[in-house]
Amino acid sequence: MALLDVKNLKVNYDRIEAIKGIDLSVKEDDRCISIVGSNGAGKSTLVNAITGLLDYRGDILFKGERLNGLPTPKIVKMGIVQCPERRHLFDYMSVKENLLLGTYNLGKERFIDLDTVYDLFPRLKDREKQQACTLSGGEAQMVAVGRALLANPKLLILDEPTLGLAPIVRNHLAEALEKIKEHNVKILLVEQNVKWSFDLSEYVYVLREGKISKSGSRSELKFDEEIKRHFLGV
Repeated sequence: MALLDVKNLKVNYDRIEAIKGIDLSVKEDDRCISIVGSNGAGKSTLVNAITGLLDYRGDILFKGERLNGLPTPKIVKMGIVQCPERRHLFDYMSVKENLLLGTYNLGKERFIDLDTVYDLFPRLKDREKQQACTLSGGEAQMVAVGRALLANPKLLILDEPTLGLAPIVRNHLAEALEKIKEHNVKILLVEQNVKWSFDLSEYVYVLREGKISKSGSRSELKFDEEIKRHFLGV
């Protein structure tokens, strides 16, 4: 059984069809799956549908259970957590307060706690009393990922996590994501930065104009001439 199954998903904005019948899956033994594509391809629309933020047609199943019509808090409790594009931190709350917001929907049982987040992102421990508005872009992204982890995800959806980050910060984030996989958290990575995504993922879906144009393992797609030309700069 797939962890996540998306079947013939369609999303409209008024009369414009933004997602045009997508099928994709995340299997139980997958560690990181990527959805890559240029700006405007429909990546954020897709993940907002999965997390209950948009209406859609088609079916989305998580561990065999249909998500259609479920509110976002219920989907979070089931184990799908989105770390949104542009982070959406509360600027005048502290780093620690922003992180702990990830726990509001949980009971006592959790497998990632605040100490685990600080182990992944040691800089946040040093800055836990700082207001979020004083952080760099990279630090803010660490808080956003840490907050999502504290919501106890089985599937962590990262929407454009490298947006606006310097190369060295992207490298630090990649190292943290490799460690997150060791906590048995599956990652669905949604990115414009295809090369960075390829380095982290076992399987890749290429989204173009609301459709899956290609899909395959990293080893298969990295030799694809269209992928190399349009996305990898080769």
